[in-house]
Amino acid sequence: MIGLSAKKVVCLFAFILSACVSLPTLAEKHSKKEIILVSEAWEDATEKDGSGLYFEIMRRVFEPLGYRIKTITTTYSRSVYLVQTKKMDAFLGSYIDEQEKVLYPYWHFDAEQVSAVYKASVIPAWEGETTLKGRTVGWVKGYDYNDYIETKFNIHEVKSRRQGLSMVYSDRLDVLLDARAELEEEFALGYLKRDEFEMANIMDLKLYPGFADTEKGQELRRIYDERFEELLNKGEIKRLYDEYEWEYFPFSVNPSP
Repeated sequence: MIGLSAKKVVCLFAFILSACVSLPTLAEKHSKKEIILVSEAWEDATEKDGSGLYFEIMRRVFEPLGYRIKTITTTYSRSVYLVQTKKMDAFLGSYIDEQEKVLYPYWHFDAEQVSAVYKASVIPAWEGETTLKGRTVGWVKGYDYNDYIETKFNIHEVKSRRQGLSMVYSDRLDVLLDARAELEEEFALGYLKRDEFEMANIMDLKLYPGFADTEKGQELRRIYDERFEELLNKGEIKRLYDEYEWEYFPFSVNPSP
């Protein structure tokens, strides 16, 4: 009985030792060729089912090199956290240097058109960013557009676009700033008449992937910049934008024939 038990122990030890040697190797190999992208779910850009322009751009960048893209959608704040803590490889939709403990590439993949919504009776003539000087300007809490605007004005954060637009309508807010696409979607809900407001583009904020600050993340950032520029120059990024009927193409480039 003792001899048999000893043999079992030896076999068990050998099995465990083999597993300890082989499993990390397999996990390491798998993790190097799989890229886990995490993002908030945005319509036609990062859908829950893995479709959308942004996810497709990342596939075109990495998959021809043998990588496999896995997508996860969650809240924006959680997607940032998962990359900062190195649990995921990259998140999408960040302004440059917006977050700490992540790696930013050179190339953006889109740009958000930030627009000002106001009433003509309050601002008869829009003259660019300086029009905001001394006025009360609002946006949804956490967006911090003042970090990207030099003009000084009074800030009033709101809980939602609906609240912000209602405050502009009732003259409690001079201007509401938000992404043009999001504002148009809000107007489409119909609780306020679109023609009672004016809208002017105030700036474009480029959108980037944020990579985990790891050795793998550094390599992915390098590949992303090289491949994205290649695809952009070949016209493949423009073709994707056209395929998804994207209204705005935030690049100045003449594709090579």
